[in-house]
Amino acid sequence: MDVKEIQYLAEGLFSTVAEFYSELHEALVAKGRRRMGQEDAPDSPQVSELIRRTRERQAVVDLMGAGKKGEEELIQAVGAQVKKILSSAGIVTRPDLTRVEKRMDEIEQALADKGY
Repeated sequence: MDVKEIQYLAEGLFSTVAEFYSELHEALVAKGRRRMGQEDAPDSPQVSELIRRTRERQAVVDLMGAGKKGEEELIQAVGAQVKKILSSAGIVTRPDLTRVEKRMDEIEQALADKGY
């Protein structure tokens, strides 16, 4: 290391430590105030950021809830239309087949009971 670089190293170290100390000081004071219920600067950067993040988080939760509700409504509407189309087209559905099979089993059992 060159002697001239020591000056730059010291200046860089001092400015970095000063920035860190300043940020650390502000963060610790804000945290202490919050913990003691003495937050009196509602527009401080930490509080403003916290409020913004809380609002964004709530907006995302609200949007996701609305999206989920809309998705469920869409699925129900599509399902209702499919049932309507199937019933009007005369296509046999699984419940229809199950009903017919059950009825056939009942008839076969009745015939077997009579000896046929």
